[in-house]
Amino acid sequence: MTVSVARPPTRKPARTAPATTQAPRSSFPWLALPATVWVLATFAIPTAILLASSVLTYDGAELTGPLTGANYADLFRNSYFRSVLWDTVWMSATVGGACMTAGLLVAHFLVRSRSRLRTLVLLIVISPLVSSVVVRTYGWLVLLQDDGLVNKVLLTAGLIDSPLPLVGSRFAVILGLVHVLLPYAVFTAMSSLQSVDPSLELASRDLGAGPVTTFFRITLPLIRPGLIAGFTLTFAISLGAYASAAVLGGGRVQTLATLVRDRMVVSLEWGQAAAISVVILVIGAVTVSALLLAGRRSQAGVG
Repeated sequence: MTVSVARPPTRKPARTAPATTQAPRSSFPWLALPATVWVLATFAIPTAILLASSVLTYDGAELTGPLTGANYADLFRNSYFRSVLWDTVWMSATVGGACMTAGLLVAHFLVRSRSRLRTLVLLIVISPLVSSVVVRTYGWLVLLQDDGLVNKVLLTAGLIDSPLPLVGSRFAVILGLVHVLLPYAVFTAMSSLQSVDPSLELASRDLGAGPVTTFFRITLPLIRPGLIAGFTLTFAISLGAYASAAVLGGGRVQTLATLVRDRMVVSLEWGQAAAISVVILVIGAVTVSALLLAGRRSQAGVG
């Protein structure tokens, strides 16, 4: 007769629930209140007033009538306004493209090079930010005048027979804006390049690709979102820039920003001035939104 002795059941250790610390009730709405009030006071409310002013009837600077769309209708029926609008957009795009091209070259040198000149180049890039836009613009005015340094050098070298009318040209306006906005493009490109692992470029070189192929096939796709963001920044700023266009344009180059000033101060057409300002806001907002969307899609494609 065999007697089987059953083993007592083994008790598994009871699982203890992980200790959870209850987060304190968030006070986010109260923390966000000062920033919200500040944004409303400095941006939202003035923008709303501007939008309202663009659809009101003015007699000079005096509000005289109800809502109207005549301000916009008169603008877009005016061929001169359409030409100024086109000039402003293509000059802003040219400034953005020039800033990002030069900024990428400078940023690539600052990030990838081990030269001792990096500190000097970085100081040169930062130096425009030390002085005001007006000072820098008047500096270019002195250099580009008929008896300025640029024309004197060209005359001495025998490249021209008479001084070039640089002041009052679109070239002068674009040059002044590129000088003002170049640091923003350099820093944006530097941030993108610093996020790229150098080992990817080294691996491409080890696999037989040259430096140019490596840049266009490896580096450029990885930094494309940052370049788009830099172009967006410089384009949006130059779209509404006034000082460079007013000083270096010499009254012969008109942009949307200078046209707003003329409508308000010279002809006292405040309704049209507000409408032009709204056009600047709309063009900037649409362009920025489209470029940022393109940058996200480019980043998703790379990822």
